[in-house]
Amino acid sequence: MLYPFELEVEATLRSDLHVAGVGRTVVLIDRCIERDAQGRALIPATSFKGRTRAHYERLLRALGDDLKGCKPPNPDTMCNDPADLCPVCQLFGSPMQQGRIEFTDLVPNTSTEPTTRIGIGVNRKLNTVAEGRLFFYEATPAQANRFQGQIRGWATEQEIALLLGALKLITHFGGQKARGLGRAEVKPIALHIRRNGAWEIVNPSQLLATLQEVRP
Repeated sequence: MLYPFELEVEATLRSDLHVAGVGRTVVLIDRCIERDAQGRALIPATSFKGRTRAHYERLLRALGDDLKGCKPPNPDTMCNDPADLCPVCQLFGSPMQQGRIEFTDLVPNTSTEPTTRIGIGVNRKLNTVAEGRLFFYEATPAQANRFQGQIRGWATEQEIALLLGALKLITHFGGQKARGLGRAEVKPIALHIRRNGAWEIVNPSQLLATLQEVRP
């Protein structure tokens, strides 16, 4: 049975973060970070959803579920028959079907100025520094380390439990991972499910434990 739910989550940075922004330029900065209308660094809902979906798929494959050959993000290799969607596309959506859940941006509880870092391009053939490839990029400092957001929509209790499991598998956001950026830990802080016409507070750990009982 499908239930309306709201899941509040918190992402804690373990290192500086670089999520590339568009439509914004800064003098002498080659790669700027994403910011909201208030100028705060953020993790966009698209990045949040993408990471969660990737680990949701990983979890289902480990559990032996049939994903019907679906291979996102290329639309041509995803489920294109609304009548025959894999479990992931049923929940997150596909090019032919809207998903049942939505994600908000992850926004920080404090506003801090980004740091400026220096990067260099590497010639992969010679394994040396590439000429003319020095660049500057912004990074959100790990001190602004708590980002909060929501996942909400309609799902079965098992799908919500799988979402909780997928969130536990997230270790990074953004780019420049090879330079140590983007390490993060995501955890649920509140879960509400509407049953029998009333909203109930549900313990995420208990719901995750039911998944472990059903899926040994």
